[in-house]
Amino acid sequence: MFKLIFKPLTNWAAHRVLVGRNRSPHEPEKGRFTNAEVNDLVKQAWRHLDDLIPQVIQEPTFGSRMNIRLAGLSLAFLHIVTERGIEREYAIELTGDVCWKIYQWWGVVGRFAQSVLHVDAIRDQARRVRSDGSWPISFPFNPPGYRTRYVPTEQGLGFDVIRCPVAEYLRAHGAADLGVRTWCMLDYPLAEMQGIRLVRTQTLAAGDKQCDFRWFRATK
Repeated sequence: MFKLIFKPLTNWAAHRVLVGRNRSPHEPEKGRFTNAEVNDLVKQAWRHLDDLIPQVIQEPTFGSRMNIRLAGLSLAFLHIVTERGIEREYAIELTGDVCWKIYQWWGVVGRFAQSVLHVDAIRDQARRVRSDGSWPISFPFNPPGYRTRYVPTEQGLGFDVIRCPVAEYLRAHGAADLGVRTWCMLDYPLAEMQGIRLVRTQTLAAGDKQCDFRWFRATK
C-alpha cells in the first residue's frame, strides 16, 4: 500500500522539482537534469529503500511507521544523488525541495479542515492538552509514536516534542543534516499555510533534547 500511494507521488514530485534544474549550482556546464535521468534516480532510490528499511519496523503507530519509510526514502534519494557526483549540500537542497512538493499537501488538508470545521489554529488546539500534560499531535504525528508535552505560551501555543521517530532514524543513519534541513525546515512553510508563525530554537534531529515548537498568529 505504501508503494502504491507514494511511488507515483514521489515520481511526480521529483519531475516537477528536478527536470531542467542545474546538476551543479556552481558548474552550469554540467548541464541540467533530464526526464530520463530523474526517472532513473527515483527508480534507484526505491530500490535502495529496501536496504535501509527492515521488513518489520517496530513502531507503535501507522503514522510513525509511514514517516520512517518516507524518511528512509529521502535518505535513499540522497544517497543515489550523491553517488552521481552531486555535492551533499546541494543534494540535500534538492531532496528537501522534492519532499516539500509532497509535504505541502498536509498543509492543504489542514487548511481545508480548519475552514470547514471552523477550527482556530491557536485557541482550539490548546484545549487538547491532556491531564498528564501531554499534547497529542494529529496524524501522522500522533502518540505514542510521537510524544509531546504542553508548554504554556503567552499569546501562542507551545509544546515540546520529546520523541520523534524520524529524527531517531536519520541520526542513527548518520544523516542528521538531512533531517534538520529537510524534515525540520519544512515545518516553517507548513505553519505559514495554516496562518501561523513557528518559532523554534531546538530540534531532536540536531541532537537537542526536544523540539521546542512555539506557534503564534501570523502577522500581516
